[in-house]
Amino acid sequence: MNKRNWFWGILLIIVGILFLGRNMDWWDFSIFFDGWWTLFLIIPALISLVRREGIATSFLILILGVLMLLASQEVIEWDTVWKVFVPIIIIVVGLSIILGNKRVRSPKSNAKEYLAIFSSVEETIDEIKSDFKVTSIFGGVELDLRNVKLKEDLVIDCFSLFGGIDIRLPKDVKLEVSGLPIFGGSESRYRGNENSKVTVYIHHTTIFAGVDLS
Repeated sequence: MNKRNWFWGILLIIVGILFLGRNMDWWDFSIFFDGWWTLFLIIPALISLVRREGIATSFLILILGVLMLLASQEVIEWDTVWKVFVPIIIIVVGLSIILGNKRVRSPKSNAKEYLAIFSSVEETIDEIKSDFKVTSIFGGVELDLRNVKLKEDLVIDCFSLFGGIDIRLPKDVKLEVSGLPIFGGSESRYRGNENSKVTVYIHHTTIFAGVDLS
C-alpha cells in the first residue's frame, strides 16, 4: 500500500472513531461548520502541493476550496467565487502553456503533426522517420505504433484540450513520460523494457483531457 492510501485510511479510521465516541456519549465534539465540506478540496490540494504532484491542478483546487470556504463563511459573495476563479483558471493555463514542464527532450524541427480539432484521427503507423506531435482539441487521436521497429529514440509531444489521445507503443522500448496536467493527466499501461537502448519520450500538456499509453 502506498503512502497516500495509508494517509486516507488512517484519516478515515480517526474520523470513524470520533463519530463512534460521540454517538456513544463518550465525548462530545463537532467538526461541522459553515463550509466544512471545502476541506475535502483544500486538504488534498495542500498535500499534493507539498509533494509537488500536479502543481497547477492542485493550486487551482486549493484556490477554489478557499474561495468556497470564504463564501460559506459569508466573507465574500458566491458570485465572487466564479468571478475570481474562472479568470484564475485562464491565467494559470496560459502560464502553464508558456512555461510548461521541463521536457525530457525537445522534438526535432521536422516533427510531423497529427491534428484533431472537433474531429477524430485514427491511424496505424508502420514506419516512423522522425519525431512527431499530437494535438487534440475537442477531439480524439488514436495512433497504433506497435508495428514500428525503432532504431533510435523517439519524441512524441502531446497537447490535448477537452479531448483525448490514445497511443499504442512499440514493443521492447523504454518509456519516459513528463507532463503538465491541468484537470487532466496521463495513464500508462505500457510494459516496456527498461534495459532497451531505444527510448520513447512522451511529453504531454493535458487540460481537461487525458493521454492513454499502452
